[in-house]
Amino acid sequence: MDSKEEMNKFIREQRSAARTGPLPLHDIRVIDLATVVAAPFAATLMSDFGAEVIKAESPNAPDALRRWGVLEEGIQPFWSVFARNKLPITINLKSPEGKEIFFRLVEKSDVLIENMRPGTMERLGFDMDKLLALNPGLIIGRISGYGQTGPYSSKPGFGTLAEGFSGFTYLNAQPGGVPINAPLALADFIVGMHLAFAIMMALRGQERGVKGGDVIDMSLYEPLFGLFGADFLSYALTGEVPEPQGSELSYVAPRNNYLTKDGRWVALSGATQKPFERLMEIAGHPEMNDDPRYKTNEERIKEENRKVINRVISEWVGKNNLEELLDICDRSGITVGPVANMKDIFKDVHYKERESYVDIEDPITKIPLKIPNAPFRFLKSPGKIRFPGLPHGSANEVILRDLLDYSSEEVEKLKKAAAI
Repeated sequence: MDSKEEMNKFIREQRSAARTGPLPLHDIRVIDLATVVAAPFAATLMSDFGAEVIKAESPNAPDALRRWGVLEEGIQPFWSVFARNKLPITINLKSPEGKEIFFRLVEKSDVLIENMRPGTMERLGFDMDKLLALNPGLIIGRISGYGQTGPYSSKPGFGTLAEGFSGFTYLNAQPGGVPINAPLALADFIVGMHLAFAIMMALRGQERGVKGGDVIDMSLYEPLFGLFGADFLSYALTGEVPEPQGSELSYVAPRNNYLTKDGRWVALSGATQKPFERLMEIAGHPEMNDDPRYKTNEERIKEENRKVINRVISEWVGKNNLEELLDICDRSGITVGPVANMKDIFKDVHYKERESYVDIEDPITKIPLKIPNAPFRFLKSPGKIRFPGLPHGSANEVILRDLLDYSSEEVEKLKKAAAI
């Protein structure tokens, strides 16, 4: 965009379209006071379904996500994708004028999302009781490394540490191998989804400024730890520590990745009895279906039996090219799928025809972008990626003037006072 006036027009159009459209959260306003991935991702999911998300950043320290993987063209991939549909403003929360802006926003909003270290909000003068007194309908979602309570609550927290603390990283390894960190901000995304779900529940009895306000306390590690509940219970009952299984699972077999003749990987899961029996027939080993060592999953998961199964499947997969193998499996009802990279996904017809990603234009550079679509499908009110992440503070004037009723002169004074 060539001017501030064009940006203001664009933002006003987007605000109007979201408020008057059919999306289920069109009447919900969210203050995204958080940074990087975990808590902001909850706001991102809400924005896909119409919530007006006001992304508040420091005037002097923009969200670090803006600088992740920046391309030469100036496109910020992480920011473009995960700050989509958000209206960026700047607030100096340490200045009196900035505090006043924040309090005005709180009065006019339904949800506040933050991920500062426990105690920081309170030191800034934003204790939870004060915010709820100002807006009895405010739902406050808080994410921190170890939660607001407990002996570790004051420790700084990051997703990588949470993945290690949750038990995930220990199990994410080949047997006897080095634990492997996830290739994405796994703990952050999982807790972000959990927070969005928690907010949705809290909104059921909420009314802005009137009733239903609450505080949601979430740690980075607990949602991921909860997914390993069966492993934790097994240890509590038996005293045996679950160990890494590589691409397999300790409790089902077969489940693994296998290499095809043309050097491609496929993922296979055939743990239930009938699919396993079909697989053995197609693989040329129907005799295994009558062998008591493979008649039940309980027998198949034993280490010596698992090794035989993996050898048989590896030999069979290795005799076929990827496309041949997928065709055989499709016709036989065997659950095998390709291990895709980003190039594969870019070319895949299913991704394209189902609109698993959308094509939108970056409003600043005019560069066409492809962004993963909203991950839920509603028949009558599907989510929508309306625009990618916008420049730092680009919604200041619109939000301050249109929503918070500051005059043009007052906005200029706020700039001079370094409040925005």
